[in-house]
Amino acid sequence: MKLSGLGVWNLYFLVKFALYYYGVIDFSFLSNAALAALLVIQFKNARVEKVKHIIALIIAVILLYKDSWLPPINRLIKQAGNVQDFSFDYFIELVGRVVNVDMLLGLFIIVVLFWYSSQWIRFTTVTIIGLAFIGWQGQSNSLDINESPTVVNNSSIATQSKAPVVTTQYQSPDQKLSDFYQQQSLLTSHFPKEYNGELFDVIILNICSMAVADLNFLGISVTDMYKDFDVVFPDFNSATSYSGPAAIRLLRASCGQTNQASLFKDAPEQCYLFKNLEKLGYQNNVVMNHDGHFDEFKGLINRYGGLDSKPFNIDSMPIAQYGFDNSPIYSDGAVLNGWLDQQAKDCKPCAMYYNTTSLHDGNQLANRARMNSQQSYPLRHANLFSDINGFIKNLEKRGRNVMLMVVPEHGAALKGDKVQFAGLREIPSPAIVSVPVAIKFIGPDVQNYSQIVIDDSISYFSLSELVSKTLKTNVFGGKNSIANLLDNLPKAPKVAENADTIMMYVNQRPYIQLDGGDWSEYPQGD
Repeated sequence: MKLSGLGVWNLYFLVKFALYYYGVIDFSFLSNAALAALLVIQFKNARVEKVKHIIALIIAVILLYKDSWLPPINRLIKQAGNVQDFSFDYFIELVGRVVNVDMLLGLFIIVVLFWYSSQWIRFTTVTIIGLAFIGWQGQSNSLDINESPTVVNNSSIATQSKAPVVTTQYQSPDQKLSDFYQQQSLLTSHFPKEYNGELFDVIILNICSMAVADLNFLGISVTDMYKDFDVVFPDFNSATSYSGPAAIRLLRASCGQTNQASLFKDAPEQCYLFKNLEKLGYQNNVVMNHDGHFDEFKGLINRYGGLDSKPFNIDSMPIAQYGFDNSPIYSDGAVLNGWLDQQAKDCKPCAMYYNTTSLHDGNQLANRARMNSQQSYPLRHANLFSDINGFIKNLEKRGRNVMLMVVPEHGAALKGDKVQFAGLREIPSPAIVSVPVAIKFIGPDVQNYSQIVIDDSISYFSLSELVSKTLKTNVFGGKNSIANLLDNLPKAPKVAENADTIMMYVNQRPYIQLDGGDWSEYPQGD
């Protein structure tokens, strides 16, 4: 047994160095260094040497997958059933996004240069230097995220706004995350025991796949899109990048943010927004423009969101699109106005939850030639907001008092980034979880002034607080202004979580943790 060079294995490490440099993959220093150490050991026995390379090849593939930003294997296994529902056309569309021609050309150039220059360059030395540099860099980043002062924002856990307090205590990202959830566990909205003001409906439109980054990509201004709304939150934290968890978080808005695992456990009754309204005499309504079967969405909002009402029947509504699984997606305008005509008249007041998948990736417009789902997104977005604006006009014609909220679930990832190709939302990156939320107060006696834009980062608890404040004041009777409702609104640090994936800001930069591993900075840019 003796030591030798890495030979052709240098190419494996050089390619990974290049991918790591451009932020396409992460790089586990210890694991890759251990693989290199195994490879430089040369055994005299040819069979043993052959077995070594077979084992190394298996480890190399596993390491490359582990260092990539692709979903953990256990996540893929869990999602296997959902992937089977994808239509063939949508699957081909996704493959086209994954295969990057520029990356393939770059790989070809690296291979040619390696073979050409390996005659006079000792690439094993280059690989060892590269590993040492990445190890040193990783240590520096570890110190950077661990040796930062703790910032406590009292306004998120108190009723009065105060300046952040900076302490000299240094915390690891795990400690910061633990403290965040501890602070959030103290938050609970206190609804009045009775409401004596002007009755008003609460309508929440939960839109799948619309983030601020998506609108910027299309050249759409958030404030222009919401020009007829009273309050706009352009930096709302959806706290997740998947529909089911997002809906549960919204429906449990009356308590602070919890970790992902807690979403699928029972919560205290006071955490459920619609149950709090039900105690005040509201009749809960569930309306969707889809059948709710994918990923058991309908069952999730019933079991974990506290919405046990039977969904509004939409079978007779016109079909506007077909989903990525070829299931029908019905016209938003027809469904919303159908509910208003058929069901809203029977409840005074109403608390209505509406979920729409009209902007979901992979959708195809009905009665139109097939389009790339990204190309059709602007059309689908325009149709959706045309329907929403028409619904608002119908509400105004009825003369009903309504607190209407538009709350996107998460972004569509139209543009993609260095880590995730367009449409992939496995990691809840800032671009995916920063969604535009808006509120409109409809009623003849509401004191409407100019649009109010709140740039602070907030999340679901703030919406529950706004509903609670509206119930405690007589906004719809003209006795209080909308601006007063926004005083001391709780802010929220941007923490987002999917299964086995967490995103959190450290030192004003986004960091992620995958599958319980080390924290690493999320690469920014295209």
